[in-house]
Parts: sequence; C-alpha cells; structure tokens
Amino acid sequence: MLKFVILISSVLFLSSRGANLPSWPKQFRWSYGGNTSGYNCISVNEPSDPHHWSDNKLCWEAGHTNPGIRWSYGGAIAGMRCTRIFEPSEPSNHHWADNYLCVPGDSPYDFVFSIHDKILGKGCIHMEEPSDPHAWSDNYLCASIGVGHSF
Repeated sequence: MLKFVILISSVLFLSSRGANLPSWPKQFRWSYGGNTSGYNCISVNEPSDPHHWSDNKLCWEAGHTNPGIRWSYGGAIAGMRCTRIFEPSEPSNHHWADNYLCVPGDSPYDFVFSIHDKILGKGCIHMEEPSDPHAWSDNYLCASIGVGHSF
C-alpha cells in the first residue's frame, strides 16, 4: 500500500510540474556570453561585481518545462529551496555573500555549489566567468545526475 501511495504521489508531482523537466546536467548550459540559441535562460548577475556578470546565464533546453529556477543577489528567496553561490576569493565589496540559486520547494534538483572542482557522484556544469580574476575558473554547479528527466 505504501508503494502505491508513493507511486501516486510521484505521478501527481510530475503531472503538476509538466513531467517534461530538463535532465541535469545534460539539458542545461552555463553561458558567460548571454542567451544560448535553443535554450531558455535566467540571468545570474551580481551587479556589484565589475567583471562582466550582467550577461551570465543558466540555461535549459527549450521545449522542456520551466524548472522554476530563480536567481537572487539579495539573499535567499522566501518559500524556495536555495543554494548559496559564493566565491570566497571575491572582494567583499563585490557582494557575493548573499547570492543564491533557488528552486521551488518541490523541485527534484538538489543543487550544490563547488568552489574548487566537480563533486564526485554528481553531474556538474562549469560555472565560470573568464573576465573575473577572482577564482571563477574552477567553480561548478552540481546536482544528482538525470534529475528532472522526462518520463
């Protein structure tokens, strides 16, 4: 009976989310040069950082359900599950300490930010800004592989 309830809950969850979420990391891209053709994107910007962050985007393949991902450079977003995106090498006046990538509370994406390399056992995308001299060459956004795939 418990397995049946879990199955029904999963089906209802997928139905409510459109069941066509992009698969992590295969159907996501990071761009430090604006929108990417064939993808929908959100802006990932820290306006206090002078090193070209205004055109950085986290993108997912077009044709998939919007995963509800939101970016905040002013603290965690209430009612969402947020992952802090903080590079400790950044000067404090660039204000990275309060930057978050957030997903709806029921999102299957379990994002983790790494400042030094990919995380073993997770799928990762390179989150870089080559114009920023403050250690953004080795940062990764990671999550469970295949999460969000279509059924």
